Amino acid sequence: MRNEAMHAVITCIMPAGLGRDVHNRLMREHGVLSASTHHARGVGSRRARRMVYEEKDVLVALVEDERADELFAFLHEAAGVGEPHAGLIFMTRAARGRGMAPFDFLEAMAAA
Repeated sequence: MRNEAMHAVITCIMPAGLGRDVHNRLMREHGVLSASTHHARGVGSRRARRMVYEEKDVLVALVEDERADELFAFLHEAAGVGEPHAGLIFMTRAARGRGMAPFDFLEAMAAA
């Protein structure tokens, strides 16, 4: 067994327009750099015999297992996915992966 940290992948689908702000808060407030955000568009449910087109923002973050529950709770609150029809959030174990670290952290680790 390798001596590597375990990771989780958190995927958050939220109302369009919130993704960039939530992503920036995740980086600033929690130091998570291993995340990406993109815009998604698709067909929603049928209403009154017409197709409804939905647009959402999707954030995917690779986080350490120790912080996964804390960051899940933060994203749930920040994205407002607890409200009806606002989106969803889920977490899975990463098969493998490495989180990103800022350069100054890497330089400090190399000097130690």
